[in-house]
Amino acid sequence: VSYINIHRIVLTRETLLDKVWGFDYAGDTNAVDVYVRYLRGKIDEVFGIKLIHTVRGVGYVIKDEG
Repeated sequence: VSYINIHRIVLTRETLLDKVWGFDYAGDTNAVDVYVRYLRGKIDEVFGIKLIHTVRGVGYVIKDEG
């Protein structure tokens, strides 16, 4: 995560599916959106900072708001 944060790498939904659930995952890509929403609830809302940003049409990136 820190490497992604430092280098501002945008991860596509497909990359996240592959790295988290595995290449042969047969579910829907909206699983990523559901878990990102869950993580935002755990991180962004609880600590009052926005770290997970959506890159529309691409995926997600972790970066500090400030």
